[in-house]
Amino acid sequence: MSEESVITLNDKKLYLATFEFICGEYGQVFEKAFYAKDEETLEKKIHKYLFNCYGKGNMSEINRNVYYYWNGEVAVKNHGWEEITGIEQLVDKLLQL
Repeated sequence: MSEESVITLNDKKLYLATFEFICGEYGQVFEKAFYAKDEETLEKKIHKYLFNCYGKGNMSEINRNVYYYWNGEVAVKNHGWEEITGIEQLVDKLLQL
């Protein structure tokens, strides 16, 4: 598998989105990779992912970039994304070097 085939898929770019799970005083950052044609499509994919993150019908509110579930007991904050242009960048980002 070539580097090019990992960072692009059927003319779609690879993006790494950063989120934060929040419950009370606890917060945990996590990342998820998405393939998308452009940033507009990426935003829609992220919205769909977060909207259904804890199952359909469990989301109670969206406040800008924070999605609340179960009447605000749990939240996921979208911290944004970065386009991945190479394997080394992806590995460094995932390892937080």
